[in-house]
Amino acid sequence: MKNRKKLRTMNIDGVRYLWSYNFDDMDFINYPYSYYLFVPEDNRKLKVRVYFTKYAPNMNLNAYSDDGTPCIYKGEKIILNLCRPFFARQMIEYVFSHCCSSSDTGEININDGDALLAEMGYENFF
Repeated sequence: MKNRKKLRTMNIDGVRYLWSYNFDDMDFINYPYSYYLFVPEDNRKLKVRVYFTKYAPNMNLNAYSDDGTPCIYKGEKIILNLCRPFFARQMIEYVFSHCCSSSDTGEININDGDALLAEMGYENFF
């Protein structure tokens, strides 16, 4: 699995989260399989993974770019790039308000991250 290895930090409403976005561009059977990993910094007993299958990741050379997946969000055409902190923040806020609590423990796997994107208002992936 190609992986950033280093978890990044993000502060949301006074709670710090560790996060990374991962994918394997050599897994031809499951491509474009990718996932987020979220860990509340003060509760490392919880690991949340959100898996995607429709979103096409773009992480060439491990560098951020303007490239991503075109889609519609709230009626406007945008470029969705899940490795960007803006989109990670949206997903963290959604997951920890609708799917689990930062005080939970164990490993939580959300296997249909594409459905979460739809619930958040993303649609018509090109």
